Amino acid sequence: AVPAAPCCCPYAQYADSMRLLNTAVVLAALLVGSAATDDVVVETVNRRIHLKNTWARVTDSITAKNNAKSDLQEYILCYPEDLGSRIAVIKVLIAKERQDVAALDQAPQGAPAGTKCSRVTFKSPVAAGKTVAFDAIATITGVFKPNPAKISQSEQQYVEYHDNLYLLSPYTVTSQSTTVILPTSDVKSYTLDQATHSGSKVTFGKYSTQKPWSVKDLKVHFRHDKPFKRVNSLVREIEVSHWGNIYVEEAYEIQNAGAQHTGKFSRLNFAYSPGGKTNSFPGVKAKLPGPAHSLYYKDLIGNISSSDTIHTATQTSIDLRLRYPLMGGWKTDFTLGYSLPLEGFLYRRPKGKLRLMMDFSTSFDDVWVERLTTRIVLPEGAQHIKCTLPFQGVQQSWDKKFTYLDTVGRPVLVLQMDNVVPEHNKMFAIDYSFTFGAMMREPLLLISGMMQLHKITKSPKADKTCRL
Repeated sequence: AVPAAPCCCPYAQYADSMRLLNTAVVLAALLVGSAATDDVVVETVNRRIHLKNTWARVTDSITAKNNAKSDLQEYILCYPEDLGSRIAVIKVLIAKERQDVAALDQAPQGAPAGTKCSRVTFKSPVAAGKTVAFDAIATITGVFKPNPAKISQSEQQYVEYHDNLYLLSPYTVTSQSTTVILPTSDVKSYTLDQATHSGSKVTFGKYSTQKPWSVKDLKVHFRHDKPFKRVNSLVREIEVSHWGNIYVEEAYEIQNAGAQHTGKFSRLNFAYSPGGKTNSFPGVKAKLPGPAHSLYYKDLIGNISSSDTIHTATQTSIDLRLRYPLMGGWKTDFTLGYSLPLEGFLYRRPKGKLRLMMDFSTSFDDVWVERLTTRIVLPEGAQHIKCTLPFQGVQQSWDKKFTYLDTVGRPVLVLQMDNVVPEHNKMFAIDYSFTFGAMMREPLLLISGMMQLHKITKSPKADKTCRL
């Protein structure tokens, strides 16, 4: 048997060359990154971990020195995997001026597995030998672990929070300390490493020089006195009509994401015993724009028993009360709808353009949303549609919706985003063009149809009566 000849096609040789080139580029990047991290020393870090809400807010006040011979333009900011994968908002401030932050696809060399990093680009480069002081603020959801995982109606809810005891950094850190701020002073345990507990605060450090990527578990086990209101899914539909209204409908699936309820539920204990209300919430409160009117809600299982509405010049509040409070692990779904006038939300722009300005996220201010879908339904005939968002990470797609008198369908811009917190509830803009002819198409179509119907149903002249 003749042995098969090795493949000598030009494409295979080209592919091998490209693989070698890519490997060389990656190795070079890692070496450059390693050299760059040696040029920065973090002189002081003051970490403040706020756990009073149902999500965590980690503020790292950092002072870094540029030991390189050239200007420092970037800084690498990192978080452990469990926290980094749940970051909803991250911002870096220098004297209240926001810096540019972009997520890295790959952590620098030597990072622990799963480390999530971002590149901070300073608007004003740091000169050689100089220092820069900035605050890195991260809002992180879903980081509390109930312990015990299941509790009865009368038991208190305890949770655990885990983090890295030191600043997870590719740079050497000379001095650092951490303060954990809790919702209560009831603390079962915490990491015993130069730690002190006073009231609702646990302080760790100060710690002396730590090498890059130093890792040690920080754990605090404490009582949390707030129910964890998590919206699993929110679908918002904003439909614009140029005949005077903007229709908004929000479909919610909301869940108590705290320790799961076990055992029987007692209405009597819930009503009269202070301990019977732990880890539960009896309703939700929405804050709508002041001009909101024609409010309604739909609840297929009848768990929303009543509501109260308060109108002011700047805000309309609606309090939805549940027939059965949501205990740990329980969930319910409902739909909230309302109308808005065009004035104050739809504006005329140069060159015949129009601009729609709306809030991006939920009307509830004490929840976080796992999956948000916003559908903006524009009038049939709208063209040159452009969306301007105040942040990144939003997926955009297109759809169509057919309603009365539509022929080709109304354009629908679909915005999707995961892990949404109240900080995301900012105004976004939709620019589009819509002519007067397109606006009059439906009325003319309706008039034409009525005339045709009248023409068809018009009775002919009566014939003479025939008698037998």
